[in-house]
Amino acid sequence: MENYNLKKLEHFSGREGPVVLIIMDGIGIGEENDTNAFYQAKTPFLDTLQSEKKLYLEIKAHGTAVGLPSDNEMGNSEVGHNAFGAGKVPKQRATITKEEIESKCLFGSEKWNVFSDIINQNSKKLHLIGLLSDGYVHSHISHLIGILNGAKDSGIKTVRIHPLLDGRDVPPKSALKYIDSLEAEMKIINESGDFDYRIASGGGRMRVTMDRYNSDWNVVKRGWDAHVCAIPDQFSGYNGFFTSATEAITKARELDPNLTDQYLPSFVITDEANIPIGKMEDEDGVIYFNYRGDRAIQISKAFDQGTEFKDFEKKCNPNVLYYGLLQYDEKEQIPKRFFIDPPVIKNTFIDYLSAEKVPMFAVSETFKIGHLCYFFWGNRDMIVKTDQIKKEGYEIRSSKSSFNEDIIEIISFKSELIEENPKMKALEIKNELLDAIKSNKYKFLRVNITNCDMVGHTGNKISAITAAEIVDSCVKEIVDLVNDMNGITIITADHGNLEDMSPQWNTSHTCNPVMFNIVDSQYKGEYKINIELNNPGLGNVAATILNLLGFEKPEDYKKSLIKFNK
Repeated sequence: MENYNLKKLEHFSGREGPVVLIIMDGIGIGEENDTNAFYQAKTPFLDTLQSEKKLYLEIKAHGTAVGLPSDNEMGNSEVGHNAFGAGKVPKQRATITKEEIESKCLFGSEKWNVFSDIINQNSKKLHLIGLLSDGYVHSHISHLIGILNGAKDSGIKTVRIHPLLDGRDVPPKSALKYIDSLEAEMKIINESGDFDYRIASGGGRMRVTMDRYNSDWNVVKRGWDAHVCAIPDQFSGYNGFFTSATEAITKARELDPNLTDQYLPSFVITDEANIPIGKMEDEDGVIYFNYRGDRAIQISKAFDQGTEFKDFEKKCNPNVLYYGLLQYDEKEQIPKRFFIDPPVIKNTFIDYLSAEKVPMFAVSETFKIGHLCYFFWGNRDMIVKTDQIKKEGYEIRSSKSSFNEDIIEIISFKSELIEENPKMKALEIKNELLDAIKSNKYKFLRVNITNCDMVGHTGNKISAITAAEIVDSCVKEIVDLVNDMNGITIITADHGNLEDMSPQWNTSHTCNPVMFNIVDSQYKGEYKINIELNNPGLGNVAATILNLLGFEKPEDYKKSLIKFNK
């Protein structure tokens, strides 16, 4: 049993009102130029905070500061919220996966040996499904290439790859670059012996396979149809069957030159006789090679569940041997079989506050509620009860966690509607938070305002400017109320995005720092920003929140971003 008791600070017991953490998803600090949608937007409240720099600091939100393999890796919402909750820098799934593949420990494991033996003994195919890019958010192409070489060394003769095209964590029309790299690696393997490694199907990640938080099961269905059943998207001018991935991508772009990779339709590759080369069959092996969990759970559920699966009608259902590269949901045991043990993040500051019986509240919309909860809790699903409630003009899911938190999820638009609706559900999120603050029930509240990341991913700078402006107005309203309640507001972000939209229509995250700002209307000089910290980052935020609530940080936590005056 863990000891979650916290010591009280001697000279500071917090404020009468609550501490509110505002996470402005996707707002980093970038160069002040015309590619910076935040700079171009009218954001008077946040501009004032940044210019006055009262209780203000820039903190790192990428690379090793959030547990990624190197400082070349941009931040993302998973690792950012992990760091917020953990109070330290946890080793991330990306790092563990890289180590397991590069060291070849994965291919010497008992799980891999059993898996590859079954495929070889039955002369079956290995299928690899996942995101094809070097974005290092959900996957990395080097991991796929490592798995291909591991399969070759294990004597697996036939491999079919089902790549999901990115255009979100990498430039929006870069798919052919990664297809070419993959084809070159497969050519080397195929020419080294009696191997047949080929691309079999694919499509854009936001249209095919990679849905999350149950927002649109049709995305997963399109993936199942293409990868498993060899049935592609078909519409006027697009037949869906091609002789190569390059041909498929080129055709889709000809039909719609504005279409970015993440929304490309599904395709299926056929041979000279027009027969699909990668339709799955009984006893084939399948690996989903993404390491990140949120966009892996639903497709894994489709493979894992038998007759009890009801989320869409399967047009075919072969009996395959399915493995995740990692396990994506420990609570629900999804998938049942996996190769690499996911990282365990213990002792989040929510564990501590729960033990201290601090009443807590969290709110966001569907796109980010999992980050604010599951990833914040250290990759654990702690929801114990959920009710769906219709309100005027929108719907919510009202939940309780095992930490006795109250959680509100505003049901989001479908992802393809974001670009035209950059306000998203920010007003509803703000209003739910204001109601919670006014209730006087909660001492710590947290919110993720989603717009700037999700709209930034569309690459539409005009929409991104609107997103920044709505976030600014919402943050101001929240801070004004917290001030009226004699509380403290912390304003920060999990990573950057819309502050760098270059080259044209850049849709990815950034390696920029993010703002950290405390607004404390009752401030009398009791503390100050600790400017002596070396490379402050998101992992320092938890200790800071505990301090502002009147607690000392646990010994194993990173230092607080504030320092109390003696």
